[in-house]
Amino acid sequence: MIETQRDVVDLLAADHREFDRIFHELEQLHGRSGPDDVARKRELVDEVTIGLVKHSVAEETQVYPLVEKQLDEEEAQHSKREHAEAEETMKRLERMDAGDPGFDAVVARLVQEIRHHVEHEERRMFGELRANLSHDQLVELAGKVETVKKYAPTRAHPMTPNEAGIRTAAGPVASLLDHLRDAVTGRGRSSD
Repeated sequence: MIETQRDVVDLLAADHREFDRIFHELEQLHGRSGPDDVARKRELVDEVTIGLVKHSVAEETQVYPLVEKQLDEEEAQHSKREHAEAEETMKRLERMDAGDPGFDAVVARLVQEIRHHVEHEERRMFGELRANLSHDQLVELAGKVETVKKYAPTRAHPMTPNEAGIRTAAGPVASLLDHLRDAVTGRGRSSD
């Protein structure tokens, strides 16, 4: 029998590829300041932020607790610290106008932070997950990650600790407020 269901590693790696696609487009726009370029930068930063926040919350509530308990506590802690750094950068970008002179530098910082995190996660954690969990467990975990992503916040909340219990408890309220703000501002409509 051929396994057709995506497992959690495939799912998270697909997110990583999508983030990198957006980063490549942002890199092409680096230094460009025409009105269309500035508008596109804002749109892309909003799109990648929405995706990164949903991805991070799903990892923090579903994947990292399992890694912490069953595989490698230090690996989970390291990944949570990297998420916290990226959340600070995303919050900074949210507060900036895409036409600000320093915007491109902050975007470049986010790209560097996420690429480092992805490389580390794919090199270490993904292999550990595949080596220690059955295919059925990995597929089940993918389902849980997908469910969390549907209801996760869409904006960075760096003041919220990256702990599963806190994220699970605070997530619905943050998500509701984020979605209301997005609906009013039109943020993220192109990424739906």
